[in-house]
Amino acid sequence: MADSVPQREHGGGRSPRLPLIDVTRGVMLLAMASYHFSWDLANVRLVSWGVASNPLWRAYAAAIAGSFLLLSGISYRLAERNGFDPFRYGGRLGRLAIAAAAVSVATYLVFPDAWVFFGILHMMLLASLLAPLLVRLPNGVLLLLAAAALVLPQVWRSPAFDGMAWGFLGLAETPPVANDLVPLFPWITPYIVGLVAGGPLARRGESQAWPLPRRTHWLAWIGRHSLLFYLLHQPLLYGLAVGLATLIPVDPAVQRASFVTDCRLEYERHGATKEMSERFCGCVATSVDDTGIWENRDDDPSFGPLLATAVQACQAQPSSDIADPSTPEGTADGND
Repeated sequence: MADSVPQREHGGGRSPRLPLIDVTRGVMLLAMASYHFSWDLANVRLVSWGVASNPLWRAYAAAIAGSFLLLSGISYRLAERNGFDPFRYGGRLGRLAIAAAAVSVATYLVFPDAWVFFGILHMMLLASLLAPLLVRLPNGVLLLLAAAALVLPQVWRSPAFDGMAWGFLGLAETPPVANDLVPLFPWITPYIVGLVAGGPLARRGESQAWPLPRRTHWLAWIGRHSLLFYLLHQPLLYGLAVGLATLIPVDPAVQRASFVTDCRLEYERHGATKEMSERFCGCVATSVDDTGIWENRDDDPSFGPLLATAVQACQAQPSSDIADPSTPEGTADGND
């Protein structure tokens, strides 16, 4: 992700990098790429892993995002250990702003119904804007703020914050749909913790910097070019996934499982319980099992009426509690 430490080791009075931070960032970039490629494979229905909904996958994604924000907070402390440089700081903000805007535009073009309006880069940009104010506070106060930011969205949300305009706060009762949403609350928490943890590292001084572990120079190189890696890896991986989808034969079982996973995720976004979504989406899938719908990876317009009929039939079942007007529109028209 975006690097808060200067790109050059020395020069112009800049603070030197800590190699171990670069290596750690490189490892996290590879972890991020593994998650994104798994999501890509699921999105083109080559696998049925439920990357967007499975608790373990979601925990993996959260751990990666939290680690990047933690490192970003540490890096801010390290970058400013020789004093605040407004030109260097402004340059970091500019790079982050351009990269975040590029992600938003690209995802809007590819996924207009779930584009990234406030993802990890947007969160890093907002955190970086707040950092000069936060570092003036005592560590004890910072830790209290971090704890409050972590707890706040768990104990209080309001429909007043629904909608994309306030989605960056993370306090909406119904969060907006996005393929990557990393709101201020609770995600400022790991950044603040990084600011606190970076203090002792900054005080160690250049002479006490940890040496680069053996055979990790390539990881350090990735870590030093983290923003470039972030911007390039997903288009390449997604293109690879799309290419594989054109070569690998369709597996009907994967198609069916992917449909059920997407249906449940969308249905639960509209307030359905897990049990309701399982019953409803399983019913819809069973209703079209004999139509050949799972033999195709791409959406076929002729399947829309089949799914619409199945949706109506499953809603009308008196034994279920799933007759709900908020049925996902994508399920009904075949654009799941």
